[in-house]
Amino acid sequence: LLPVLTMMRRSTVQACAILGVAAALSAAWLRIASRPGLQADFAEYNEAANRIRIERYLSRPSAPSHVVVGSSLSGRLLPAYFSQTRLGDVGNLGLDGSGPSVGIEVILRRKDLPETVWVETYLMGQGQTGNDRALLEGLDSIGTRLAVACPLFRASLRPSSVAYSALKRRREVAGSGPTWTTNTAAAVPGAPVNAAPVDPGVEDRWRAVLRELARRNVRVVFMDMPSGETTRPGPRREPDLADRLQAEFRLGRVDLREAWFSRGWVPRYTDGRHLDAGSAMATASMLAKAAAR
Repeated sequence: LLPVLTMMRRSTVQACAILGVAAALSAAWLRIASRPGLQADFAEYNEAANRIRIERYLSRPSAPSHVVVGSSLSGRLLPAYFSQTRLGDVGNLGLDGSGPSVGIEVILRRKDLPETVWVETYLMGQGQTGNDRALLEGLDSIGTRLAVACPLFRASLRPSSVAYSALKRRREVAGSGPTWTTNTAAAVPGAPVNAAPVDPGVEDRWRAVLRELARRNVRVVFMDMPSGETTRPGPRREPDLADRLQAEFRLGRVDLREAWFSRGWVPRYTDGRHLDAGSAMATASMLAKAAAR
């Protein structure tokens, strides 16, 4: 019996030592990674990138005055890009592989709401996808609750995401060149385009969401993001979903593509669709100026 008790004591001591070292390392990492500018804004895969934005929003002490919701297109408009504009503190819920309806659900999880929600129109008419359902289910998960309660569990502090985000920032700044190019031909409107199709039931769900936001005194403004265009888009042949809702609820709409191409400016993209850092900063500035008007 004595040898067994001795082994148990040794195991307990070793376990306590391991836990102590792990706690010390975790505390050290939390202190280092919590410094401004070191937390991850991007991640090496979509789920982690979305967790970063959702956890960051839900763990705020108070809701920001302005929030951008949409897909990965508006996900490039980092809050830091607005810090020197008239909008100031802006939350970002542009979610990779998803659309603005999920971002709205995240906003409604808080008791305090923003003054204005900027809704990206690109995937407004898309029905709920498997990725959307996974994100919504994740809002009630233990992982999300832990992340909101303790910074150590947040995706923005994962070492791999911190490293990936730092490399991405450095690569874009080093390789982006000028923020944009000037091409007067880009200012000429293209041929008329058809409005994007809308899944059955989506329009009614948006009406319900807009009524709820209006009831809670939240202003909604639709925004059209550049999505790989290199010339000015043509006019729509018929009203799209945002047009119909805008007229019905008397909402605002800002076409950031128009803001770019009407000047003959052409944004730059990292992969043919998503804005690079310089163009994303310029787009944030254009949105802030539109908000002031």
